Amino acid sequence: MAEQPEVSEPVSSGGAVEPNWDEYYRRTLGREPRPLFRRGIAAATAAGVVPGQAVEIGFGDVTETLTLLDAGWRVLAVDPTPAAAEGLRSRVRPSHAERLEIQAAPAQDSSLVPFDLLYAGYALSFLDRDGFRRFWLTVRDRLRPGGFVVVNIFGVRDTWAGASDMTFVDREEVDRLLEGLEVVEILEEDADGDSFSGPKHWHVFDVIARRPGANS
Repeated sequence: MAEQPEVSEPVSSGGAVEPNWDEYYRRTLGREPRPLFRRGIAAATAAGVVPGQAVEIGFGDVTETLTLLDAGWRVLAVDPTPAAAEGLRSRVRPSHAERLEIQAAPAQDSSLVPFDLLYAGYALSFLDRDGFRRFWLTVRDRLRPGGFVVVNIFGVRDTWAGASDMTFVDREEVDRLLEGLEVVEILEEDADGDSFSGPKHWHVFDVIARRPGANS
């Protein structure tokens, strides 16, 4: 079963999603890296991937970004929230700063470098359909041979699935998104749970996939 975030990101209103990111990041500061992230790193390590270029989308409370830097990765950290960038700059070790690039921009407007690992935890579904499509095309173009994508995406039965400014997928679309990649893991959660704004039905796909090539 996919893990739920400790505190959910959005508050829903009038068919749109209105995230209070500053409050969310404050509440999650100091948490452990998410299980999906840990499984993704373990899969990449088992496949022989050594720390190279990583990308994190929606780095938020900076937990996974700092973990990547501690492990020796170069990290492009992308998040449109000013508080996230400020928090990361204040917490990164001086000895790691030269391996970190921050882009304060929405994912679909970011300038991705070729990468060996992309992690996006509870971030991609907050792109609208067009933004998601454009971003995913860039991801597929910049993913190096042997590289991994580690992401989760909300499903069509999620409570927030009526939001017009988000993206939701079914299993068939997940499979289409991953065509040409080696699928390491797809875990689907479809269950009631809790969120920051109250009870919620979670429909989430956890995905770990790899581009064939180097180290195959």
